[in-house]
Amino acid sequence: MIILDTNIFIYLANGILDRNSIAVNDVSHAGITKVEALGFSSIPVNELLLLEALFGESYSLPLTDSIIDRAIRLRQAKSMSLGDSIIAATALEHGLVLWTANAKDFAHIQELEVFNPLDQQMGNNA
Repeated sequence: MIILDTNIFIYLANGILDRNSIAVNDVSHAGITKVEALGFSSIPVNELLLLEALFGESYSLPLTDSIIDRAIRLRQAKSMSLGDSIIAATALEHGLVLWTANAKDFAHIQELEVFNPLDQQMGNNA
């Protein structure tokens, strides 16, 4: 199973990233990811419908006390957004690879495995 960052859901919905890129994986998300992705008033209707479908097909990983504690420790170690800290903590707690287009935002978390599918799609092996 993998966990997707908010930007990956958005790129899947707007066609920047091919949906086949996740087809062979069980996909999960942190609850904050759904809030971040769907929490804009100006999402085009077609993207909103695709996002809702993607979230419906994805496992929602609940916010637990251990994830909260880990997110706090991550933010204490280095300044990062609340959303990123919860997403990273969720990935770490469940032992999942985080798929994100913003790998640099998570580079300081040595124990977190990060994958950028946009690099793969473009033929880069970063």
